[in-house]
Amino acid sequence: MSTFRPVTVPVAVLAGVAIAVAPANPALAASWSVVSTPNASTGQNLFIGVDATSTTNVWAVGRADHAPQQPFVRPLAARWNGSSWAVVSTPTLAGQLSGVDGSDPSNVWAVGAREVPLGGGTYTFGPLTERWNGTSWSVVSSPTPPGTVSTTLSGVKTFSATNAWAVGSTVLTPSLAVRTLVQRWNGTIWSTVPSPNPDPAQNLLTDIDGASANDVWAIGNQGNDGYGGTTAGLVAHWDGTSWSQVDVPGAVSDGTFNVPTLQDVVALSANDVWIVGRAFSWLDFKMVPIALHWNGQTWHRTVMSTAPNDGQGFQSIAALSATKVYAFGSVVARWTGTGWAAESATVPGLLTDAAATGTSTVWAVGHRYDPNLAQLRTLAMRTTNG
Repeated sequence: MSTFRPVTVPVAVLAGVAIAVAPANPALAASWSVVSTPNASTGQNLFIGVDATSTTNVWAVGRADHAPQQPFVRPLAARWNGSSWAVVSTPTLAGQLSGVDGSDPSNVWAVGAREVPLGGGTYTFGPLTERWNGTSWSVVSSPTPPGTVSTTLSGVKTFSATNAWAVGSTVLTPSLAVRTLVQRWNGTIWSTVPSPNPDPAQNLLTDIDGASANDVWAIGNQGNDGYGGTTAGLVAHWDGTSWSQVDVPGAVSDGTFNVPTLQDVVALSANDVWIVGRAFSWLDFKMVPIALHWNGQTWHRTVMSTAPNDGQGFQSIAALSATKVYAFGSVVARWTGTGWAAESATVPGLLTDAAATGTSTVWAVGHRYDPNLAQLRTLAMRTTNG
């Protein structure tokens, strides 16, 4: 059973105001463009995660539908070499990759879930971890917690060849309660590390990032709304010794913003952490993108009321520096220092993850709908003057 300690990170009052923002100042805005991406099959192809170790080494991962060939749904990996994207072969199995992160070009981890047959045409899910050694991808065994019926991994953070983290969720049997899952790579094996589970019914982690090996943040969601959704965000922190839940006021319903959902986290330093997602605004009476910022002492919430009313909110975030922060979904937004400004960029789909590298390059990936194929296809957008 997972355990958690009392909060050790100081938390103060969160300030939150819905901010109506104008389009970004053209003199300050970045130039965004759609970059041609490959698809591994004629079926559905989606990028879910992205990471950049340099401007000439960027990885995107996701899934591709190969039906009627078996296995139907397979992991998808593609690499940008500085001039073009190309699909890179991964071990053939049924499943998908949801997160990717590397410490250098020859040490990259991708995580997700693989189908585990149960017989009679049914299956469940098990954790999937794959490693790129600079030449090829290979599956590395990761543990399935005992007493569970289904396990998936969603996010990964790689600090070195001997230190990486993966997060996700696992379903207990026979109660079917959902519990957070945190696993750590020590250079030899993956092992499960105790993690917070504040809700009796449902807890899951979706992403992880850290400014250092002893200062790591994991985010996700908790609670059960009775319709398959969650009721509040979940934030956890690793201090070098153990994981503990962090009380972030903006991650729970407060009468102004209801049912917040956390999607992505980026940690620039111990005093500069961003979390993004969405929440229902009673003021605007719609789902709005939200961002939570930790400055080392307090959490501050900002809201982009002018974003499209599509319910997607902010799906991902990336930062080149403390003053160059970008959030993505069906819109590209830039942090101005006081609020979120829409960039002059048309997003032809949904951007589910983002990564920054160098001094001015930011990638965002996801999927778009191709009406000619009636299928979802991979999508990547980039700026080189961020």
